[in-house]
Amino acid sequence: MIPFNYHHLYYFYTIAKLGSISKACDKIHLCQPTLSAQLKQFENYLKVKLFERENKKLILTEEGRRVLFYATEIFDVGNEMIDNLRDISQKGRMKIQIGISHHVPRSVINALLKFLLEIEPEVYISLHEDNAELLSEGLKTHQLDLALSDSIVQTYAEEDIECQLIAKIPVVFCAHSSLAKKFKKIPKDLNGAPVILPTAHSQVYMAIQDYFVSHKIKPKIVGEIQELEIIRRLVLSGVGIAPLNKFTVLQAPGKESLVILDKTGKDSIFDKVYLLTKTRKKKHPLVPKIIDQFRISV
Repeated sequence: MIPFNYHHLYYFYTIAKLGSISKACDKIHLCQPTLSAQLKQFENYLKVKLFERENKKLILTEEGRRVLFYATEIFDVGNEMIDNLRDISQKGRMKIQIGISHHVPRSVINALLKFLLEIEPEVYISLHEDNAELLSEGLKTHQLDLALSDSIVQTYAEEDIECQLIAKIPVVFCAHSSLAKKFKKIPKDLNGAPVILPTAHSQVYMAIQDYFVSHKIKPKIVGEIQELEIIRRLVLSGVGIAPLNKFTVLQAPGKESLVILDKTGKDSIFDKVYLLTKTRKKKHPLVPKIIDQFRISV
């Protein structure tokens, strides 16, 4: 015998997650009077009040928080079941869904894809780029098996998202060989020099700003660009100097005239990459291997 109407549980779960009946109506495609009636039936069945109204807002009661805890567990396991069935969906080929944030170096992504193809040559890879918030949502709903991000936030722990540092790459100032001759003393020579920066949303941007302040440097900023590959190409065209992660520089073709300006080895700026996974009853078969074996070192 089914203990209660699971539709009612899902309606409650959706209302609690979205914070209002009207928003839940849009998602579930039910009219507000119907959804309100369904919620009331669920409360009558449980013999508890699940929400209180404060200033037109729905606030979970103590009993409501308890029910939400179990509802989250139930629907999370359901989503995980669907995801596990999709893991092997391409005519017997294993599928893995990966999310990446906008500021993760392409060289690191390429290294991960090569690693996957080495340990599972027939793997079917699905790669999506998005912001941190949507990557988190993708992990929570099992639309993603793992994600790579240049930053972590406190809410990840609350959402059962595990974070692991897989790369801490030194960031070095680089220039075309024709321009490098003019800038031999780093950081002193960066003062007034043409510099191309990553966009302000990246962790590296903030570290570079601190670096400039601590060394009392005021460079001539050519521009702020999100895509690292575009920055690298501008440097190769002689437009200016740019901070690039050392792994990307070392992975570039040998014929490129890309010069690291400061070769003293005194690294103070780092490009960090984190591997994010959702806590699951049963992990994707490839995820444990990635967690245990995949690292970037320079």
